[in-house]
Amino acid sequence: MWPDGTSHFLFEPIEFLEKLAALVPRPAVNLLLYHGVLAPPARWRAQVVRYGRPAPDGTALELAARPRAAGPTHAWTWAALMHRVFDLHPLACPRCGGRLRVIATIQDPAGARTILAHLGRSLSTEAPGPAPPAPAALT
Repeated sequence: MWPDGTSHFLFEPIEFLEKLAALVPRPAVNLLLYHGVLAPPARWRAQVVRYGRPAPDGTALELAARPRAAGPTHAWTWAALMHRVFDLHPLACPRCGGRLRVIATIQDPAGARTILAHLGRSLSTEAPGPAPPAPAALT
């Protein structure tokens, strides 16, 4: 509560968005500023801040020179990302719940059109339109 007794503000939607936009920082603006010896123009900054990387020791150079065995990569598959982000199992069979496997991915639009034409479907570039109303909205 403010000293004058004000406890709430009532804004119009556009006015509220203006107030929020004023709080958002511009892109590429540093939000962390340093002062004292950590400030960029400080005379003693070089004695306090370490620049560059430390020189590697001998064992690190030996390990880097050895050939590496081909091991598993730690990149996420698209299915794992879909599961992690959307809690969606894109490789789960809708009938039995078993695991599907990816046979191929099609990148060429002409190839996709050919396959869709063979299946009797069309590749429409139009928006699908509004979704049908939910069953609860019909009652």
